[in-house]
Amino acid sequence: MSAIGLALATTPVALQAEEARVLEEIVVTAQKRTESLQDAPISIIAYTSETLDDFGINSLTDTFNGAMPSLRVAPFVGRPSAMSVGMRGMVPVDATQITRDTTVGIYIDGVYLGRVQGLGMELADVERIEVLRGPQGTLFGRNTVGGAVSVVTRRPTGEWGADIKAGMGNLDGRTLAAHVNLPAFAGFSFKVDAVLDRRDGWVKNPLETLPANYSINGKTGDASDFDYDWGKVERHGYRLSLEWQPVDSFSLLYTYDRSKEDPTGGYHHLGGTTQRLPGFVRLETDRASRGRIGVPNLEAPQMVEGHGLLAEWDISESLLLRSITSYRRLDSTQWDQDSGSFSTFRAGSSSGRFSFANVDQNQFSQEIQFVGNTDSLQYVAGAYYFREEGEDTATVFTTATYNSTLTGITLRNPPTTSGRVPDRAAEALVKSKALFGQVTWTPAALQDLHVTVGARYTDDSKDGRLIAIRGVDPLLSFDQGYKRIDPTVTVAWDLSETTNVYAKYARAYRAGGSNTRSATLRAFDEEVVVSYELGLKTELLEGRGRLNLAGYTMALQDAQVDFSNPANVSVTETINVSKKRKVNGIEADLTLLAWNNLLLNLNYVWTEAKRTPVTNPFSNLTIPLGVAQTPTHAASLALDYDFPRFEFGTLTFHADMQWNSGYTSTGGKDTDPTETNEVVLVNARLTLGEIALGATEASVSVWGKNLTDKTFELFDYLLPTTLNSNRFVMYNDPRTWGLEVRVTL
Repeated sequence: MSAIGLALATTPVALQAEEARVLEEIVVTAQKRTESLQDAPISIIAYTSETLDDFGINSLTDTFNGAMPSLRVAPFVGRPSAMSVGMRGMVPVDATQITRDTTVGIYIDGVYLGRVQGLGMELADVERIEVLRGPQGTLFGRNTVGGAVSVVTRRPTGEWGADIKAGMGNLDGRTLAAHVNLPAFAGFSFKVDAVLDRRDGWVKNPLETLPANYSINGKTGDASDFDYDWGKVERHGYRLSLEWQPVDSFSLLYTYDRSKEDPTGGYHHLGGTTQRLPGFVRLETDRASRGRIGVPNLEAPQMVEGHGLLAEWDISESLLLRSITSYRRLDSTQWDQDSGSFSTFRAGSSSGRFSFANVDQNQFSQEIQFVGNTDSLQYVAGAYYFREEGEDTATVFTTATYNSTLTGITLRNPPTTSGRVPDRAAEALVKSKALFGQVTWTPAALQDLHVTVGARYTDDSKDGRLIAIRGVDPLLSFDQGYKRIDPTVTVAWDLSETTNVYAKYARAYRAGGSNTRSATLRAFDEEVVVSYELGLKTELLEGRGRLNLAGYTMALQDAQVDFSNPANVSVTETINVSKKRKVNGIEADLTLLAWNNLLLNLNYVWTEAKRTPVTNPFSNLTIPLGVAQTPTHAASLALDYDFPRFEFGTLTFHADMQWNSGYTSTGGKDTDPTETNEVVLVNARLTLGEIALGATEASVSVWGKNLTDKTFELFDYLLPTTLNSNRFVMYNDPRTWGLEVRVTL
């Protein structure tokens, strides 16, 4: 298939017969039934696997560059596999605590992932990713205030086939992906997926020697065991799928997946300070290639595995029963070496803050859905149960000291900790039960009108305790519960066969909890969002163009925000903002078949969120608080061109540009007084495909990401005044490029 048939920025698009020159219908399952994206009265964009390849997206961490403008993804401080994921201004700065809920639900084949740790895992054999913008609750198991990301993977085909990709690139990059289907036997179909992605770090650790018998937290060795560079990527995993279909009306799909990461954390660039710097320490206002000081650094192993069971039974032609059962486990270890960015630059003072954190979590979920229709009604009804157990442990090590002349550092052996191990530890049990559903009525006398009414009943409970603060059990516990009913109403009108409009009202909430980083285990309340949305979906130029628009206004009541203790940044408090926060926005998705073999795709998102006053619980000062990691303007532009076909194959070209106007990392003027710089990234991919090799078909691609080697800030943070007034910055990856070979059997 041509590049125009595969590559896009907003939706899966394909050309029909050459003489037709129109865009193909886009099919999604966001409303639990197969339907045209243009008919679904929701703001949604979809990305195919080919689109993800073109954008170089192998995991959710690869979306840091803004390839999906609606989705705001940023690392949590320097931790490589913990991230903040947000949408429409609903971005949690710290969602890593086991007592915190996310603002955007991440789903793989309908299974909700409860933790933001481990989301850097390799994606499986993806059929598409659907990004649903705005509050969700009447169609998905968990209730979310910002939106949902639904990853749909390919099921076994029951026919022999293999798709193998291998690649190499700069920074000693290596990739491998294999997807193999076996022939069906006795109603059983089997599929194996395996992936590997590795790359060296891009900030060199100058550590050369260590004191004898060096040890950190039980890990021992010489310098070669602790000198890992910052920014290293290493992921591998596999997925097994077995589907049984004894009759046409019933299928049972079992999946098991396991993935492992061994990355290193991001480098803490020292972007500014009020202190006088020693001669060997420099400010880093641009991306560094070598660390300031040589300090111990370790890999951060992540392990994720899960079992899934999907049963689907067509009870009749108009009623489907679906059951989604899952058990998942996460063991996430984070090592975050600040390389001196938290330092007080005085003789004898500490340097090389080395933060260790571990989350050990398991979850079980069960969801039942009834999807049906009558002559005038379409409906979805469901029940959901979620149970999560987790333990969170953290310790801060100090690995170095500035010498008496401030000309260098002395490594500590053993490193000292800020208290007895562990500094902080907590355990929690979370349960969520829900009934949800919605019904769409199309009157017999008015077939162009569609009225949807939905509701969700949620019963959330959280209990747990702090196990340790600085090595001592504080005897603090919590036991909280939240019950709510949240509605949604949508009215859609088909203006013509190619144009429809809709108006939507939705309310959703995020449960409260207790802050496990608080010395008092301080509780915080739920937050509630009310959203009003207007949408337009239309096809243009006799099927050669497609334009989808959505405008919304949302009010967030009792927003949950975090503040760091100036004396110890590891201690935070979460409070609810009393004043409502207003967020307004516009989302535009345009697909245009310009001429001949040229396809253009444009995503644009405008977000306006005025700052609201909030009182810092540590300083008692009232500050204006904005939304975190949300630029006012964000866009993605992509073009795909098919060259005239050669006798031996096809040549296709893809290029895309990501842009945003800049944002504040935390939203607070005290910790991030200025916006990050404007972002402009350019990526490209050239593919020679459909090369016949006997019974196989091959393709060869060359690609480049961040071709202009643009530097921009992913995250920055101004440490409170009493703690040095240093500003540390996490920058994006440098330019990367590579070669990929793909063989299809």
